[in-house]
Amino acid sequence: MQTLFVYLFLTISSLLSSAQPTKFKRHQSPMFEIELPVDMRVSKMYSDVSSDYCDYSIRTGDGYPIMELHSLLSSRFSFSTIGEAYQSAIYSSNLNITYKMQSGNYFVISGFNPENGNIVYWKRVLGKQYVSDMRIEYSQRRRDLIEPNIGRIAKSFRSK
Repeated sequence: MQTLFVYLFLTISSLLSSAQPTKFKRHQSPMFEIELPVDMRVSKMYSDVSSDYCDYSIRTGDGYPIMELHSLLSSRFSFSTIGEAYQSAIYSSNLNITYKMQSGNYFVISGFNPENGNIVYWKRVLGKQYVSDMRIEYSQRRRDLIEPNIGRIAKSFRSK
């Protein structure tokens, strides 16, 4: 019995020590900031440069397109409060919504894309000058690789 306990303890300790914590890097633009795992690659979606908006694509280390980040001057939107934006987003969403919440200057809506079954996590933040969106979309088979990092990524996402 004592041998079994020692074996289980060593096995569990080995598994826990072999799990490497994910390293993150802060990315900033004039319109938003976010922390992403260091193996994710950030690239501009369009070559034109504007002080009104920005659009970025994020890919995992193996090239899988996982996320889009968008910011636009807040004066370009018809809503003036996060509550209005939240209600409009719920009403117009094509997702099968499984979670929704609004707090402070942001909201989160998540669910499933009915076209492909992918999991979608969308966060919109109202900053002082910009409205910024983070949209993460991934297939069920990538769930275990991506979901452990979503909390930190989402919490770090801020609009300026």
